[in-house]
Amino acid sequence: MKRFFVILMTSVLMVSCGMMYHNADEIINDMRDARHAQYFNVGTSLLGIGRILSPTLSEASLGITSVQVLDLSKCSGNVRDKFRKRLQNLDRYYEPILTTQSGYDTKTALIRRDGQYVNEIVLANAGGMTDVMVLIFGHINVENLEKIVNDQRNYLIN
Repeated sequence: MKRFFVILMTSVLMVSCGMMYHNADEIINDMRDARHAQYFNVGTSLLGIGRILSPTLSEASLGITSVQVLDLSKCSGNVRDKFRKRLQNLDRYYEPILTTQSGYDTKTALIRRDGQYVNEIVLANAGGMTDVMVLIFGHINVENLEKIVNDQRNYLIN
């Protein structure tokens, strides 16, 4: 009986911890199936081709394993509002490195580190007419971080 109780409590604890975990990948997975949402994932093989074709991308993207992009610009107002609210909560789980606000537009860059390396970079533009999130996974040196964020920020400006 004690063994059953311990197993039950352990599973309840694991489920509750999993429900509390919030990340950008979860937002993308939840919202990519919304009506008129545009989503694509660039994996390792396509990144390898990009490194061959563009020397500047090759230098800046060392350590990037995949890139996910979610564009909700053509979605309904309810979907976009839900995206903006969930985006505001990411500050608790990521380290903000850049936030700019002009009018209704908010551009944000967040990172999650593992020691001296960056595992995730979240670049988001929310508000106005554009709601876009770029999620970059990898094992990225901090030296390359500024170059990657500045390069990707050009794509978020509309």
